[in-house]
Amino acid sequence: HRVSGHPRRSELRKMYEWVRPQIGVPVHGEAAHLVAQGSLMSTSGIGQVAQVRDGDMLRLYPGAAAIIDQVPFGRIYKDGRLIGTDQAMGIRDRRKLSFAGHVAVNVVLDDKYELAGDPDLVAIGVAEADGSGESLEDLMIDAAIGAVDSIPRQRRKDLDLVQEAVRRAVRGAANEAWGKKPLVTVFVTR
Repeated sequence: HRVSGHPRRSELRKMYEWVRPQIGVPVHGEAAHLVAQGSLMSTSGIGQVAQVRDGDMLRLYPGAAAIIDQVPFGRIYKDGRLIGTDQAMGIRDRRKLSFAGHVAVNVVLDDKYELAGDPDLVAIGVAEADGSGESLEDLMIDAAIGAVDSIPRQRRKDLDLVQEAVRRAVRGAANEAWGKKPLVTVFVTR
């Protein structure tokens, strides 16, 4: 006989009879479970049933239960000596890095906004070659050159535009050859 650890409806009704809460707050499960719990609370004689969502601040006293504010919610991580969200701790990026690596590209434009030479590229945690043996670094460098060449020279003055075009092209080349999209950092200097 297997025991789930979750009470049955009859057991919950019995508990509500014993405890006789004035306010019920369904808090465990998916939306359908919360609605079912609220319904059970209402039919079990609990006067007020407050349906809340993650982040709702519920005032229980004085007066009727009411949602009075929203608060931040979610997972909190301890990472080294720091505590914070996965984004603040850099955990999301490290997950991506562990899955698809990182590519850093340095593009140098001359005073006429032409490439001063081939971009420098460093790849960490990225496959060395595609399925046919061609160097992935060479494919990504070619993609970076193609991205710059595809931008009209007058528009290359917008270094952010150049940076984003190179980032997308390098990431796309890696994805096409390897099936993964590494994190790509691009430096554009003049």
